[in-house]
Amino acid sequence: MKIVLLGTSSAVPTLTRGLSSTALIREGDVFLFDCGEGTQVQLMRAGVRRSRIHSIFIGHLHGDHLYGIIGLLSTLHLDGREAPLNVFGPEGLRVFLNAAFRTSDLQFAFRLTIREFPRGYRGRVLDEEEFYVDALPLDHSIFCLGWRFQEKAKPGVFNLEKAEELGIPSGPLYGKLQHGENITLADGHVITPDMVLGAPRPGKSVVYCLDTQFSERSIELADKCTALIHETTFGTDAAEMARERKHSTMEDAARVAREAAAENLIATHFSSRYDGRQLARHANAFA
Repeated sequence: MKIVLLGTSSAVPTLTRGLSSTALIREGDVFLFDCGEGTQVQLMRAGVRRSRIHSIFIGHLHGDHLYGIIGLLSTLHLDGREAPLNVFGPEGLRVFLNAAFRTSDLQFAFRLTIREFPRGYRGRVLDEEEFYVDALPLDHSIFCLGWRFQEKAKPGVFNLEKAEELGIPSGPLYGKLQHGENITLADGHVITPDMVLGAPRPGKSVVYCLDTQFSERSIELADKCTALIHETTFGTDAAEMARERKHSTMEDAARVAREAAAENLIATHFSSRYDGRQLARHANAFA
């Protein structure tokens, strides 16, 4: 999996930072988390193929996380997209989208599926063969969902030496065992996957927590994840402002990552009051 931060500014863009959007790329498919103004330009600059967008996840309905989606959907329509597209988000998302569609007479040739979730929702929003996505409410000034993209467990490593000892001929039978199927050899001997595969390997996971103040629910969502993408709107110099506006500081994000035992923390959603050097100082304090 590859994570591409398309926009890292909060509330308003700066000359060097766009508004919230993050692309998760897995096996060529793109999963877009938030879609602030300018996202489609950032997709092009980053070389992320918009034609491969599988699903879009909108955490909450503040404009800096949402206002780019209409332009992106319109471009996908003009591209002649045929593949279906999922859009997930909180209640109110459908009203916003449909108002824009009606006003501009935008109609799609591809199937657009919009799924809304009520305040307080927690549960699985997408479940496919190799991965799933869970949602859990965060703690912001309006209802906001955090997301966990989780790969399902993968088969254990194939033991070639053991397979040869068991007399399994190389070729398609190896693949069947790796996909969890039993096979029968020419002599009638049945081989089960556990005889040649190691222990299942846990899948990777990416957790997206924007926007929120420090919350135990963020820790729950991020439990032992591979990468935690967490908002850090303010530094410790503005901790009181962070509490008033229900945002996080770098210290809050570091605490969530530490208590969740996350392998990696990716900070984003920085206030425009900070330049790059100031952000580096805040980050280094909690490295």
